Amino acid sequence: MNTPSPLPAPESAPGPKPASRGFMRRNSDTLGIAWMHGSFHAAVFRRQTLVASWACDVEVPGIEDFEYAFDSALGALGFKGEEVFLILAHDQFIHQAEQAPGFSEAASRSYLRGRVERHEKEQEPVLWVSQRTLSARQEAAFVLHMLPSAFYGRLNSLLLARRLDLTRILPVSVPLQLILESLETPKDQPVLLAAETGSTTTVLAARNDGQLLFSRTLLARWDADPARLGVEVNRSLLYAKQQFSAVIDRVWLLGAASEAARTEVQARCGSGKEITVRASAPVDWLQAVARLSPRHPVNLVAGYLGRKRRHQFVRRALIAGCWLGFGLMTLDAWSRSSRWQEERQRLASLTATEATLHETRARLEQRNNSADAHRAFIKQASEDRLPPVPARLLAFISAALPADASLTDFQVKWDAATASWSFRLDGQIDGDEETAREALTAFQKVLVRSPLRARFNDATRALAPVPVAGTELPSAQRFNLEGTLFEN
Repeated sequence: MNTPSPLPAPESAPGPKPASRGFMRRNSDTLGIAWMHGSFHAAVFRRQTLVASWACDVEVPGIEDFEYAFDSALGALGFKGEEVFLILAHDQFIHQAEQAPGFSEAASRSYLRGRVERHEKEQEPVLWVSQRTLSARQEAAFVLHMLPSAFYGRLNSLLLARRLDLTRILPVSVPLQLILESLETPKDQPVLLAAETGSTTTVLAARNDGQLLFSRTLLARWDADPARLGVEVNRSLLYAKQQFSAVIDRVWLLGAASEAARTEVQARCGSGKEITVRASAPVDWLQAVARLSPRHPVNLVAGYLGRKRRHQFVRRALIAGCWLGFGLMTLDAWSRSSRWQEERQRLASLTATEATLHETRARLEQRNNSADAHRAFIKQASEDRLPPVPARLLAFISAALPADASLTDFQVKWDAATASWSFRLDGQIDGDEETAREALTAFQKVLVRSPLRARFNDATRALAPVPVAGTELPSAQRFNLEGTLFEN
């Protein structure tokens, strides 16, 4: 295999110019890019299924070369979607191992943030994400992946100019971990992977469940310097044994590994190590990453995009609120104008019928005055009328009067000065004086206890015999009773 020559400058290249994508119907296709130390591979996925792929046959070292290769890939693949993800291995993409306090996640996060802030003071602002690794000590172990913000800004601007959205930037370790899970390895046994990544080789040590021990980037190509590759793989095995007490007996070489590379690795690592070569292209890595969510914990731009989307949401909410307020103001102004026109029309109508309305008003006032007088008369008649006490008293007396007694005179009068009723009863009762007196006394008690609460004037009480011609003794007694009533 010959080393690819550098890509010509975009202004002198005969390749396609950036296509104007315009405003198109939203497409669910996703474009995956693997840009790894000069190599450029692209693939289109539809619902996580590979549709088409393309590889640049020349080296793509810088942003300008990336732009030309990217436009060539868009033209060759006919991509019409909006979402793009990137597997990145570049000199600008820094990977730094860190040991952080392990007693809490917050403490580890704070420590890592401090390390990043220190790096930014010494170098430049970066986008960063941490990836947890296994540790043989008490501390928590991480790999800090840091990409300069300026570099990301150029990449993002390049995609935005083509109406594309960069949703994921992942280090090479992520697809290699995914590939590792599909390999046939003994359970709980660590393995070592060495994969071609452009002009470099990435070495990764991990368990078969994906837990990462460490990763390294070797500035060596398999076809150019297999001896150095064998030495570095052996050093990685010794490092894993020394730092993690992990004995690795299985080594996987991913890529178009030559027989010379495999022979050198076997020679350097010893006969006790099992060296397995597996053909694995960057398109396979893109296929594995296509299934990941943009919220993957090692996505470099997940936090940045989350903040960006929140800011966009707030901005859109403010704009929507302003438009809503403007709409409400316009509606209110239109409503006021409509009411004003209606009031003007109503005023004109009232002016035209003013004389008729005055006549109607005079007639209604006369009717109201008559009704008020009638209402006052009814009120006076109902409120000033005395209650029917005489009838009630007479009805009660007729029920309580002894059977052998009768009334000859009955009078009930209202005394306005004392606001009370006075009554006078005249009559006669059959029997002798003693019998008549007892009957009258019982009759008086009934009236006193009645609802009318009668009170008798004992001074005016009189009982006299009624003489009957032809007899010596009277057979009837004449009586007279006077008193007042305390209840109506």
